[in-house]
Amino acid sequence: MSDTRHRQLSRIYGRTIETDEDARTAITGDPGILASELFMEAVESDDVTSIETAKSYLEDRLAFFGGIVAPDVEAIRRGFESKLTAWA
Repeated sequence: MSDTRHRQLSRIYGRTIETDEDARTAITGDPGILASELFMEAVESDDVTSIETAKSYLEDRLAFFGGIVAPDVEAIRRGFESKLTAWA
């Protein structure tokens, strides 16, 4: 498991993720888990100081995961946004 994205997703989903296919399966199974984790990362980041910077943080993280999250990117955004709205 040498891919940083796979290691991060393994930690987030609490299971071994070694390939992009494994990652897509985990994310598609529950995109809310990734949305929640990305929201918590944003909350804990010193760089996130507003709703807009939180949204920017999310987009940066989605870009980092690239094609792995592509099939579920809208579900992840919706989950993140719902938490962001409750937080605000």
